[in-house]
Amino acid sequence: MSNASRILVSLQFLCLAYFVFFTKIMSQGIFLIAQLSGFILALWAVIILRPGYFNIQPEVKFNASFINSGPYRLIRNPMYTGLIVFFGAGVLNSFQPISFLVFLLLVFVLIFKIRLEEKFLENRFGSTYLLYKSKTYRLFPFLF
Repeated sequence: MSNASRILVSLQFLCLAYFVFFTKIMSQGIFLIAQLSGFILALWAVIILRPGYFNIQPEVKFNASFINSGPYRLIRNPMYTGLIVFFGAGVLNSFQPISFLVFLLLVFVLIFKIRLEEKFLENRFGSTYLLYKSKTYRLFPFLF
């Protein structure tokens, strides 16, 4: 794992640890529905990838195969989308300035991880990935 990957993964886990240990993680009402939606999306993405192929670091595993089914048909990073929706709903449900700042840091870390990962995927899968990239969204359909 590269130093950039180590830093990004460490920052990601620090942000997630903050939410798990220092905030009320589960929301209520519509925010709970959003959290459940984010959780289901992330879980679906992991299932489609098959647990043995799941990778937390941006580098592509040696045994990786190109996946463009399930949530990957529209979104290139549905696990990250699920995390953003899940923790974003929690932050909105019980807004605290520090939680908002940690959430923003998490989003920036995920975007940097995506950019790094996309370079690795382009190198590994070439024109197949570039075509896929041109037809899908990074995180949110029709937005980004």
